[in-house]
Amino acid sequence: MKKSLNKKLKINEIFDSIQGEGKYQGYPVTFIRLSGCDRHCVWCDSKYHTKGEYHSLDYLKNKLSKYENNHCFVITGGEPLIQYINLVSLIRSLRYKKFIWMLETNGDYINEENKKKLLKYFSYISISPKEEKVAYKVWKLRNKLKNKNRIDIKIVTDLESIGLLMLKYATSLMPLTVSNKEKSLEISQKVWNYCVKHNLHFSSRLHILIWGNKRKK
Repeated sequence: MKKSLNKKLKINEIFDSIQGEGKYQGYPVTFIRLSGCDRHCVWCDSKYHTKGEYHSLDYLKNKLSKYENNHCFVITGGEPLIQYINLVSLIRSLRYKKFIWMLETNGDYINEENKKKLLKYFSYISISPKEEKVAYKVWKLRNKLKNKNRIDIKIVTDLESIGLLMLKYATSLMPLTVSNKEKSLEISQKVWNYCVKHNLHFSSRLHILIWGNKRKK
């Protein structure tokens, strides 16, 4: 008899798309957006994450198991590590499938105790810290790894006032998007040149370039 997974995750949405950010932008993936966050950033582009429904791990396991082996899932939010325990339980229950798991997080909940387990289940972790102390913490954790490429510290910046204190910890930079298109282009060009000078990965936002700021239904 199969063991029932009666735990639950609060899910905002699950959808197939193209990764628009980070080192794997352009790849076809399935996003699993978990509800809830420990921060309330005024510039958040996914405030709708607060809405969601609880689904049992049994339900989610059955739903995801229909994908082919080697399919890539991106766990995002909100802040997905708020539901860390049940999230790991879900991934563990699907270990018979050769899925690729990636994580997008602000890094608040990553520490020495859970780093090893996170790296066990996620082949790539994109961390977008929101304050300097978190950026420093995850930078120290990353530096202890043999394969540092598995953790990407992505800083959103305009190189004027946003993200400046965290630049020294960045492995990737993403230009801040503003409502003024000319200003956004100016910021992107400045960030591009900074990345060239400092040998950093430049992360655009492909979904914004293709679909604009409106959420695609």
